[in-house]
Amino acid sequence: MVADRAGALIADERELLQCLQCGGPWDRLANVVVRLWLRQSACEAVAVFGLQRGDAVAGVLCHGAEGGELQTGQVSAQAGISGFVSQRLFRELVETAGFSSPGIQCYLWPDLLCGLVVDPGKQFQQSLAHVADLQALTRQLLARVSGRAVLLPDPSQMEAMAEFAAGAGHEINNPLATIIGQSQLQLRGAAGIDLRQSLETIGAQAWRIRDMIGNAMLFARPPELRVQAFRLRGLLEECLGTIRQAAPAGVLLRCDCPVDPELTADRAQMGGLICHLLRNSCEAMRGSGRTGNVSLSCRTVADCLELQVRDDGPGLGSAEVLTHAFDPFFSGRSAGRGLGFGLCLAWQIVRQHGGAICLEDVAGQGLCCHVSIPLCRAVV
Repeated sequence: MVADRAGALIADERELLQCLQCGGPWDRLANVVVRLWLRQSACEAVAVFGLQRGDAVAGVLCHGAEGGELQTGQVSAQAGISGFVSQRLFRELVETAGFSSPGIQCYLWPDLLCGLVVDPGKQFQQSLAHVADLQALTRQLLARVSGRAVLLPDPSQMEAMAEFAAGAGHEINNPLATIIGQSQLQLRGAAGIDLRQSLETIGAQAWRIRDMIGNAMLFARPPELRVQAFRLRGLLEECLGTIRQAAPAGVLLRCDCPVDPELTADRAQMGGLICHLLRNSCEAMRGSGRTGNVSLSCRTVADCLELQVRDDGPGLGSAEVLTHAFDPFFSGRSAGRGLGFGLCLAWQIVRQHGGAICLEDVAGQGLCCHVSIPLCRAVV
């Protein structure tokens, strides 16, 4: 969409196309977004917000002025990750930033930790198809933001890799089943010790590949949620007990969870999410040879559950690892962090529950993973 409803070309059409193709820093893309909405929807004012670091939120506000000129300004606020998961908290964030009107409309993209608010006014173009087009274009732009301190998975890239994993997993499984079957068949008649050891090694490695393919298929085609009500504390104790058994020597698991809220979610998948994050942190400590803590903390914020998993490992380190942290086929073991499938599976679980996930890396001081999940996942 590059023309407004009056038929005139958008003044910054070239910048819009450049941003869609190449991305850019937050300020540039946020300015493009607000100008796009103001010109295309004829609303009175619009603001876009994004989490930048910790609880620091940056925003850009745009409104019309006499003569058709657009006026933009920078705004800032404080809100955690849940501010982009909960409509209630996002509205509080918007009001704190000074954007308040009885008829405002909010749009949230939890996986991008961004949100947009519109003051429609009298001339707002409220066609559902028109607004849906604007939302889709806005999402494309915000997904191209670069240079934020919080590390997010790229949804379009993750979805493309999921499609690849599904196809590749199906193609690999068939010949792999033949290898496993033939190795077991030959093992029954093998007499020599060396031959038996070779066949056992082939079979064991083939099963290992099959496990990896299983993880890839879980990422590509996650099972449907089986939503139920349950208490958090019991689940945390199960997860911590499981991970403690395999934790490396010198690594202490700590838990700070003073609350025991009731969740309506998929209990098995939530357990998988917590185990993936704890296991990833333990592997970071093991790979770097460090001793220290892996800490799990939780709290409720309005209608959301916030989880944090922090470790004393080396952090993500290089720019390459930062870029690929959520990739399912990338391992950062050279930086002391074996990422494997843990983070991408965690992303998939969080996405299915309508939540948000991000990483904060502090060079030399470890990594912190932030997760926010709605306390009540609607049953579809």
